[in-house]
Amino acid sequence: MKYLDSQTAANLAIPPDLTSVDLNDKFKIPSNISSSIDETVNKIPVLAKVEGIRLAGSEDFYWLEIDGKADNLYQTIKNFWASEGFALDIDEPVIGIMQTHWIYKKEGAVDRDQNFLTALFASEDLSATQDQFRTRIASDTDADVTRVYVAHRGTMYKHRLQTKQTEDETSEEWRFRDPEPELEIEMLSRLMVYLGLQQAEVDAQVANAKLFAPRATIHTDNKENETYILVNSVKQRTWNRLLHELDRLDYEVVTATESAGFSGDGTITVKTHHEVEKKTGGFFSIFSGSETTMVKKQLTLVVSEESHDTTRVGIENEEGEVDDSAEANEFLTKLYNRLR
Repeated sequence: MKYLDSQTAANLAIPPDLTSVDLNDKFKIPSNISSSIDETVNKIPVLAKVEGIRLAGSEDFYWLEIDGKADNLYQTIKNFWASEGFALDIDEPVIGIMQTHWIYKKEGAVDRDQNFLTALFASEDLSATQDQFRTRIASDTDADVTRVYVAHRGTMYKHRLQTKQTEDETSEEWRFRDPEPELEIEMLSRLMVYLGLQQAEVDAQVANAKLFAPRATIHTDNKENETYILVNSVKQRTWNRLLHELDRLDYEVVTATESAGFSGDGTITVKTHHEVEKKTGGFFSIFSGSETTMVKKQLTLVVSEESHDTTRVGIENEEGEVDDSAEANEFLTKLYNRLR
């Protein structure tokens, strides 16, 4: 029973030419997982640095060019949006498209001590706004580069004063507002930093890219009753920009074929915001009669190479004929205002 009276003696002295070993080191919790559970779950991993990143574009259309086919690029960009506080509404890694949820900005003045997301969408003029970003990743095997496009979409809320005549109608009305290229540049810049570039290098690339300014002109051929756009850029770049502007303007792309037929012209079929009547019914409609329904009018953009550095953008109807309707001209004019 003498062990009950035993005491722990002091550790033996370590000679000057020897060092002690911490035998309990394996029981220590690493610092990166010793934080709270919430911090651990929400921690977004930063993947390896991506080499060869450039900001390309001009005026109000920019994108990133990355040399080669970057491994896990889609997942890296997905992590980037999560690190910025955005959840995804569309997540399609097979086709390289992701889209964030709408970010809502409440009414009232903006606090100077707000976080980044609130400050980014600050506006003193609008009572309420919503913003989202759509990312498209495209690989160009011929040039051995991967391109990343970020398109901004925004909506605004307009107050409507209810009266006795309109008391049964809704007082809420959200409408799309003009895209803001500066927000796209901001997000592309942040993505470059996330991928490994220094802020100073990113700022230099942005300043250099803004030195260029592309132009586009709209033409009308009275003999053919056709209106078309000439873009002072190569066909590949014009094609990507058209898809980008359609993303911005919230037009639904039904089909997109970059090179079709013997001519090699690209075609993009979109649903416009105009509704038209369409008769439905098959063989038996001879006896029962056809029905008329309202559907979104579809238009097809025809993208062809006018010259080496000039691209022609025309418009056709569903029958493959030149469309000179008021809706087609309105659509083409709106597109021209974005391309010029």
